Amino acid sequence: MSRRRRLPALLLCLALFLAGCGGGKESGVSLKLTFLDTGKSDCIVIEAGESVVLNDTADVDDAAAICAYLDERGTTRIEYLILSHFDKDHIGGAAELITQYEVGCVLMPDYEEDSEPYLALVRTIEETDTAYERLQKDVSFSVDGVSFYVDAPHESVYENDNNYSLITCVTNGKNRFLLMGDAKKIRTGEFLSSAAAKEQYDLIKMPHHGNYTKNLETLFETAKPRYAVLTADPERLRVEEETVALLNEYECEVYYTDEGVVTAVSDGEQVQVSQTSVRPEISELIAME
Repeated sequence: MSRRRRLPALLLCLALFLAGCGGGKESGVSLKLTFLDTGKSDCIVIEAGESVVLNDTADVDDAAAICAYLDERGTTRIEYLILSHFDKDHIGGAAELITQYEVGCVLMPDYEEDSEPYLALVRTIEETDTAYERLQKDVSFSVDGVSFYVDAPHESVYENDNNYSLITCVTNGKNRFLLMGDAKKIRTGEFLSSAAAKEQYDLIKMPHHGNYTKNLETLFETAKPRYAVLTADPERLRVEEETVALLNEYECEVYYTDEGVVTAVSDGEQVQVSQTSVRPEISELIAME
């Protein structure tokens, strides 16, 4: 991939720092996180004030449904496109979304793949001259008063690609949301060494569609989430009994995306979570593909 649009490290840090000034960590603004029902894949639409940040883009055949959802809301620009890692069920729709919308910057981990979704992503970033950054260090930034912290992998090589996952923390006033990507034991352990892991969170997007790792118990001891979202298909093959037991132990309200779109709304003081069936127009698009 041509590096001409890669943001130099100092420039990126300066831009993110300036964006974070006056980030409104104490006083909340309007924030909505929507976990789309795309089966065993991740796509989280984060609406911060009037701006949109996207965390993952589900599978290739979900792109039309994601676009339909964004178009319904009049979206023309995505401020940040955060790709947790390069599994096809997380970056599948990325190339199409970059083509269809103005994207401020793509944030992604610093490794490469040889899959078609990844190669399509690389080609599209280059063809559209979209800014991007392969994160080797953690970054923080603010969008319309909502603060974001993206925790980057500590190592350059992992045996399991899921451990490259970027972990994203979203803060609006007193409310916090934790998006774990597909982090496995090693990656979760790395995150536990960060200051962000010492915070409490209102909601957690569980890692890897419900897979269990022992150190999730350590994370939950501090995070104490009230709500948990699992991106799962109807069979829920990756949802392990130990995960369910952990969620029950902490009395979490659990939402599975195979049962419909999950929406979390924050005003900086309180979080309300609801679930609705997939919107008809989105269901039709998914069924047609």
